[in-house]
Amino acid sequence: MKRTRPLLGLAAATLLASGALTGCGVAGTGFSPGVAAEVGDTSITTDRVDEVAASYCDALRPQLEGQVVPQRYLNGSVAGQLALAAAAEQLAAEHGVEPGEQHAAQVTQLRRAVAELPEDQQDAVLEVESAGSLVSDLVIGVGRALAADEGLADPTDEQVAELGNQALVDWIGEHDVDVNPRYGVDLSDGQPVRTDSETSVAVSDLAAAATAESPDQEYAATLPESQRCG
Repeated sequence: MKRTRPLLGLAAATLLASGALTGCGVAGTGFSPGVAAEVGDTSITTDRVDEVAASYCDALRPQLEGQVVPQRYLNGSVAGQLALAAAAEQLAAEHGVEPGEQHAAQVTQLRRAVAELPEDQQDAVLEVESAGSLVSDLVIGVGRALAADEGLADPTDEQVAELGNQALVDWIGEHDVDVNPRYGVDLSDGQPVRTDSETSVAVSDLAAAATAESPDQEYAATLPESQRCG
């Protein structure tokens, strides 16, 4: 089956360029078994992160062109994006805001691009690749609502974006938002950011390769198939 449309969007391109987000399991953190993130009233399970990341890997694999990515890089990236989207959705609900035209347009474009893929891969690509536009649309919508509340008759795009972004940062700071340290990611300034959650120091060349900020190809190639993408 020939695929002519690229699936690689911003999320995947960033993953391959920078190694995205890393992390390892951490015991004694207070997280219930099977919980990847707690975001206000929303609980994101490790099963959901694993399923989305695995299906996204399957969709992405034809475009890796021989590159191999440890699966945990994908898992960390997915966990961060799901957590941020959950925060933005809850903030938006408080202001009666729904996603707008930007998100709808990207979802439509993605649906066309992945139409020939299995359903689970389609769903994963849509969720991962449209997360940025979802959050952006919701933040802009909240910004407009806040501008109206403040009596700004004709706010600039910059004012709207600033109000919305600050509202998201404030919401995250005021609510219980925690990502399991195993994913090595946290939400800071309204964005998923890599954190140093390692519990040990790498002392061998192999250990250093396993925890490198960017995927080490030689190390990744030694991983079992279930622990790698590509």
